Amino acid sequence: MRFLTVLTLLALAGAAAADAGRFAWDQQASAPRLLAGGAPLLETLPSPSYTASLWTLEEGTLAWSRRAAVDTFALRQTGERARDVWYAADVRVAEGDVAGLVLRAEPGGPACFAVLLGAQSKTLRIVYLPWPGRDLLAMPFPVEQNRAYRLTVQCSDTPAGPRLQVFVDGKRIAEHTSADRRPAGAHLGVMTNNSRARFDRLEARAGGPEGRLLFRDDFEAPDLSAYAAASLPFETSRNGDTLTLRLRLPESGSGLGAVAQLRHHVGGARHVWVPHVTPEPGYVIGDHALSSPAVVLANQKTALAVVPDVDDLRRLQESGLRAWLDYDHRSGAITAAVGAYQVGGFHVGYQPVTLPYRGQEAQLRLHVLTSARAEDLANPYRLATRFLWERWGRPGYLSGRSQKAPFATYNGYITRWAFAPEPRGWGDTVWQSFKVGGREAGAPAFIVDAAQHPSVPLERRRWREQRSAWNQAWFSTQRCANGLLRHARQTGDKDLERRARLMTALALGAPQRDGLFPAVYTAGGGGYSLYADTPGWDRARWTNSDRRPPGVSAEAVHLLDAAFTARLLLEWSDLVSDAEAQEARAYVERFADRLVKLQRPSGAFPGWVEPDGREPEILREGPESALAVSLLLELYGRNRDRKDYGDAGRRGLRYLEEGPVRQARWEDFETYFSCSRWGSDRVGQPVERTGVYKSNTFSPFWCAEAFLAGHRVLRDHRWLQLGRRCLDELSLYQQVWDPPTIPAPCHGGFGVMNADGEWNDARQSLFAPLYLEYYRATGEAEYFERGVSALRASFAMLFCPENAQVYAAYRKTHPAFGPESYGFMMENIAHGGPGGDPIGPFTIFTWGNGAALSAAATVRDGYGDVFIDRSRRRAFGVDGCRIETTGREVEIQDLYSRKELTVVYASGKRETVALTDGKARLRL
Repeated sequence: MRFLTVLTLLALAGAAAADAGRFAWDQQASAPRLLAGGAPLLETLPSPSYTASLWTLEEGTLAWSRRAAVDTFALRQTGERARDVWYAADVRVAEGDVAGLVLRAEPGGPACFAVLLGAQSKTLRIVYLPWPGRDLLAMPFPVEQNRAYRLTVQCSDTPAGPRLQVFVDGKRIAEHTSADRRPAGAHLGVMTNNSRARFDRLEARAGGPEGRLLFRDDFEAPDLSAYAAASLPFETSRNGDTLTLRLRLPESGSGLGAVAQLRHHVGGARHVWVPHVTPEPGYVIGDHALSSPAVVLANQKTALAVVPDVDDLRRLQESGLRAWLDYDHRSGAITAAVGAYQVGGFHVGYQPVTLPYRGQEAQLRLHVLTSARAEDLANPYRLATRFLWERWGRPGYLSGRSQKAPFATYNGYITRWAFAPEPRGWGDTVWQSFKVGGREAGAPAFIVDAAQHPSVPLERRRWREQRSAWNQAWFSTQRCANGLLRHARQTGDKDLERRARLMTALALGAPQRDGLFPAVYTAGGGGYSLYADTPGWDRARWTNSDRRPPGVSAEAVHLLDAAFTARLLLEWSDLVSDAEAQEARAYVERFADRLVKLQRPSGAFPGWVEPDGREPEILREGPESALAVSLLLELYGRNRDRKDYGDAGRRGLRYLEEGPVRQARWEDFETYFSCSRWGSDRVGQPVERTGVYKSNTFSPFWCAEAFLAGHRVLRDHRWLQLGRRCLDELSLYQQVWDPPTIPAPCHGGFGVMNADGEWNDARQSLFAPLYLEYYRATGEAEYFERGVSALRASFAMLFCPENAQVYAAYRKTHPAFGPESYGFMMENIAHGGPGGDPIGPFTIFTWGNGAALSAAATVRDGYGDVFIDRSRRRAFGVDGCRIETTGREVEIQDLYSRKELTVVYASGKRETVALTDGKARLRL
């Protein structure tokens, strides 16, 4: 049976207590119908096509001519009934005479305005439809066929009637106020009359050109009829808890592909998660955003997750098709489609487009997960992540998916690239030596670009960004110093140990003012300035990150950056001798003392603090507070006499629990003040249509860190549960598959936010150790596997021959790269969405290769190549090896022909295990 699927998910009534048998599919229903305690929970019903909610096809119903003619209309709901609207499009008449824009219409009539260009009659006309026998306005205008005109109409209400102002290519051409014709429909549209036309860059806004965006779109007419007609209904079947949407597309023609709609009624949902925001109709969630595909909802009685099948997503991409989703929280509509989409509207938005039909097979399975268990109602994200990891994530972990060489091989490439002089490496450019306050210091340069490749003559080399060194939440020289020190000791490399100390001198040299300190040491330059035009380090000065809100000065200290650096200096103090440790701890405690004074009554900590003490309003409170909370709790754990640290940490935890976590408000500096600027005018407001905030992955990560610190230091299990809730939502941004459209292994890597396009972003190396620590706290094997997978993916973008797929992509973009460039690494891939060049021109040691090395060295210290937890009877492969457990025995199989591996036990014991033919057996 063929029908367009609408799944109506009804909230459960009655008591919430449930057992595994409360959910059952109705065996008597003719279409899939899920029951909960005998009441409908999910129903499958026929419905209009998806685009009926966007564009409705009308032919001949609003005929404006008495001649035998075919008028084709496509109308779109805006919700702006009889209000001021600004509407524009590039209109090109390809064949025939008339094409134009329609305003204030309703599907099927009876009335609307139309502003029309006549290519044969050489006129511009304003008409009322149905046509009363005369135009409201007609004037000569030299319309040429196959030329695009930017036609803009400003429609506004006045006491005298609706006023239409018409502009062509930015120049006002006509104006008319209609005293007796006052259509009040809520649709805008386009129309043709016996003609073929194209409408590009369609854009509608409420009020005026700077008003709220209503929609953007483009298409061709009369193929515009396909835009509506081709959203074909799937054939739907059910197997267990899986709905299969299947359709063979037509052999010819074009359209949107196949679409199904779901509608839920999980009333009063306290938890909502979607992979990407769709702020207006016409935006969708492209499969580029489906790293862990799911839509998650929960209220006090029911948790629901709808999970598209990853194997189907992969097969669709291999066949040249793309899947997309959409979610409208206001109506509860979930849409699943197979067709095509484009990047557009904002960085990065996705919009559906038509595709040519060739009889393609379109199949997309949807796995429906439900629960009434208390733990799933409190943390419904786990419902989805558990399923996704078991089905697709774990097989990738067991196969070592993203790792193509031992970490030692990767780290060798990185250190040679960063520190070896030319021609062996890029060390002459990467490593920068300078003095800070009279003290010898050094650091890898902030950003190094292909324009600085050793083959480029010195006089032609350029600095892409300022010649600078950073200690910021992204670009942390101190994080890399800690990792480099660990790596140096693991390999016995005294030179690397020396460099790690010079990097730490940078952090300790940042001048403190009442405990606060800046983040960036810069000599200036940038903007691809030549070396000769770039100031030397003798002219360097301190400043702060430019990733900040408008109106915040460069002298304002970002508390997040300072707290991040302070925590790393605290870690440094655990790695070095007493004298060095005392200097670092004293520096950190001066900052912590100021933090306690800055804590707000709510328990939050301000985002930025100006030199005069002012606290800018934007992000004055939010999840960035978690970094300060973690630092204070870690200090309290070291010195229980500092009860002020402990008390401030407790207040901060309560703020995070009642504020950002309860609201799922993951807003931080990167959410609004980095690449994806969309939404920066609505900070603190959820995206109404999607029911979620614009969200970044840093925030749940930082909160998970803070709650784990609360659990460990305060010995309160409640904080661990809240931490898991944050970590599980974060896990929905982890990549459980390798899309065939991305030329890199992706399994285990992370995206950035729900409004951007990166895969394999460098933050995965930051996240990896935390997942391992959550395994220690919970015994949940999935967390360990996710952490190892994230660590492996941290090296996936490294330029080296072992990473064959990425190596080929680099060589195509940068043919000059050879062995001297092994270790170069972009921070992510496919940043701008599908299409375009996936490989960029720059690398950031502190947010890429150096960060990956740091994470690997940290994990090696704590977990070795193999980690064995005898008390839980578990064993895990970490670095390039597979593990099998049988009874009380562990079998290790190395994948890289090494002679020995380091085994670390949960008890802290370490041993080196010799391998025979790449294998060894140990007692569990």
